[in-house]
Amino acid sequence: MNPSLNVVRHNVDSLFDSLWEAALKTRVAQAFRSNLHWEDLMKVLKHETGMLIRTVPYREMLQLRDDRKDPVKASWMRNKGNEMVRRGVEHFIEAIHKYNESITYSEQGSEERALAYANRSIVCLQLRRYEDCLTNIRLARESNYPERMAEKLAKRELKARQMLQQPNNVAAELTEQEQEQLVLSYPAHENMAQVANCLELQRNAKYGRHVVTNRPLTVGDVVMIDAPFVKLLGDGFRYVLCAYCNRETPCTLIPCEGCSLAMYCSEECLSKAHQQYHRYECGIIRELWRISGSGPVITLRTVALTIAAFDYDLLALGEHLASLDESSVNLFAMDWKSATPKDNVSAVHVLSTNQQHRRRKDQAYHVFVATLLHDLALQRTELGSICGTNLEKRRLLLDLFVRYMQIMQCNTQELASLAYNMPLPWYNSVGYGTGCYPLISMLNHSCAPNVTRITLPDGRCAIVVVRPIAAGGQLFDFYEIHHLHQDREERQTSLQSMYHFRCDCEACLNDYPGPEYLQEGDIFVSNILTEYFMHQESIFRDPKKAKQMMAKLQALLKRIAGKYPDFEACECQQEFVRCFQRVYSYTLTTTKYKMDGNR
Repeated sequence: MNPSLNVVRHNVDSLFDSLWEAALKTRVAQAFRSNLHWEDLMKVLKHETGMLIRTVPYREMLQLRDDRKDPVKASWMRNKGNEMVRRGVEHFIEAIHKYNESITYSEQGSEERALAYANRSIVCLQLRRYEDCLTNIRLARESNYPERMAEKLAKRELKARQMLQQPNNVAAELTEQEQEQLVLSYPAHENMAQVANCLELQRNAKYGRHVVTNRPLTVGDVVMIDAPFVKLLGDGFRYVLCAYCNRETPCTLIPCEGCSLAMYCSEECLSKAHQQYHRYECGIIRELWRISGSGPVITLRTVALTIAAFDYDLLALGEHLASLDESSVNLFAMDWKSATPKDNVSAVHVLSTNQQHRRRKDQAYHVFVATLLHDLALQRTELGSICGTNLEKRRLLLDLFVRYMQIMQCNTQELASLAYNMPLPWYNSVGYGTGCYPLISMLNHSCAPNVTRITLPDGRCAIVVVRPIAAGGQLFDFYEIHHLHQDREERQTSLQSMYHFRCDCEACLNDYPGPEYLQEGDIFVSNILTEYFMHQESIFRDPKKAKQMMAKLQALLKRIAGKYPDFEACECQQEFVRCFQRVYSYTLTTTKYKMDGNR
């Protein structure tokens, strides 16, 4: 989509590595030699890191700067968009992205913004997005479009209205899609409408908290549909999807007036985002993405939502967390039907941090980044006015940043949709963001999972069975690490680094085949897979055909699931999931339309 803001130079990782070797490493080693309890150790880390931050010119070293509107950048990006609209080039979707970036940099009510909206209306007309064309014309006029060019805008408006009135006109469909509604395959728990009543939360020494089924489950069963506590749009999609609801509306996005990053599909989404969390991140979100990627951003957003749940009373939040008995919080025993925002905070607060299993340097790194985030938030966001000079509030805010940064690293799941894969006529799953789903976080990992996650258009996430599970069996998700994506050594290294455990799942114990397995291929025994690959493009262009093929693949997978990891079983499982996504998930149409429209 769009280039990432995060760059190697001037980022937090490089700064931490240099400070670790110069000072922190020795100080942390001394603390560890004292055999402190891990809670006391974290206090020492916070103190030492805070002292270091106050003596290091980190703003200059990271080249931090205020995020302001920039008319020069706005003009430059608009001109880049114009270059892509020229005859013979006609890269209309790329032009939309450039115009959107121009809009985010432009000042409210400025001529530069009005021109960007007007130029975006030209592209909408070319793409036969006539309603969107009219929306951009309205936005241009509201932004003080110059009178000297008003005649051009009026002619374009007349053209769009005339095209809408033509009886045979079908406006190009870029975003609106009818989606089948997904429901649980079994009755729900009495107090959990989002979980099938056959699932139970158990605990033991080997797996900790984990989810099992008390009845046999078969391929295609939907056993959980969870809503996120927090979600974050990937920065590569910032000029394509709404930053709040994640709808694909590139032709009509409007900007936040306080930063040069966030864009929304409507005033309603802009207002909701601002009230719930964006006002606490607005002043620093671009710089956080640039210097450290998504981790600190989703941490800050989680903390903002947590504080909002307590009506911005940090002391009341602190009292609630201090009285919370984490060992007694059972997410499957909660009454989710009557759960309050405070109950949701408790559900997230008790998620695993893996703090006691982290290496010294990893612990120090999280405290270091949280301390930087704490300092920037107090200086540049409304959190500064909430905390004021109250030391208790400031300490609690730092504690929240440290804890939730670790929770988010261990408990966020990818938000995924299908997207047209150019230049091949094929749809692939792409991650467009991340979210924290408290109930789904109860599932353990396997490199050969028996369930998969399907992101629904409204942001909820469904758990769908992809391999038969016997009564009493555990449900295993995969943490974006799968034996068909990475070989065993790579998987083991990644899981140890990110989640601090050595995986002993069936794929690792039995050394299941790696990514080269599907690449080498084989001859299909079943004619269903042969039919699927022969007609895959037409199948994915029509959701009804995709649903019919999904049913065929589901039936085949039930018959051959016992052969897993046989080549045909692996391939069938992957394509069943892809069809399931096409029917029930969100399908990004921008890249497909890019191919069809850039002629």
